[in-house]
Amino acid sequence: MPRPGQLTRGRANRLVKTPGGRLVMHRQKYYRAEGVCPETGSRISLPKRAKHGLNRKASRSSKRPNRPYGGKLSPRAVRRGIIRKVRAL
Repeated sequence: MPRPGQLTRGRANRLVKTPGGRLVMHRQKYYRAEGVCPETGSRISLPKRAKHGLNRKASRSSKRPNRPYGGKLSPRAVRRGIIRKVRAL
């Protein structure tokens, strides 16, 4: 029996063929939402391997942009912050 949180229409039953050749009912998986930049409100673009835990063996550096605040802020917000710091000097 599914947990109460799974008993919603959003998680509809799907027929899945198992390796043994049988058709069984599976509930559709929920994936977490993609990241959102706290400053600009835009979606953070991440590599496909980083999303939904699809590749656990990949290193963290390959799943995040290699720049300051990579994976936390959008490129526009990082650019604004760097310009703001330089102009303050």
